[in-house]
Amino acid sequence: MQLLPNDGTGNFRAVAGTISELAALYHQKLTLKGYSLLQEEIQAAFIEEVKRYAGWQSLTCQKSSAVPIAVDEHLILEAFEWVIIEPCVKANCDLIQASLVEASRSMGGDGFGMSVSEAEQAYEAEKEKMPKNAFVQPPFSFKTAGGN
Repeated sequence: MQLLPNDGTGNFRAVAGTISELAALYHQKLTLKGYSLLQEEIQAAFIEEVKRYAGWQSLTCQKSSAVPIAVDEHLILEAFEWVIIEPCVKANCDLIQASLVEASRSMGGDGFGMSVSEAEQAYEAEKEKMPKNAFVQPPFSFKTAGGN
């Protein structure tokens, strides 16, 4: 994450990073929790959820661009966008992991964690929250004509 200085208007920005950077960090976090997801699967979940978010709100990178922007691993997310998207990414990864664990159970393995139905319910709940959260704008400040 980068905390950027004042842009001259009294506003500060926090950049979370590219989708690939965020997916790599998230992969490391989930691996420590015992998840068996590949980094590519997590990155695909990120891209899916960023596309969902873009259906409800413009991304910051769109606001200053004159050309089409691809939603891929190079897309840069602002911190406020990341905190809105992250719960859906987590729930999506939980669902993928639950599906993998359930598949291993069918082959005689021991299961742990959420069932697929529990993970699906949690994912649907997070997807329902995103439209409401997408309309939250990042913090900003302004000065009045009096300088205050």
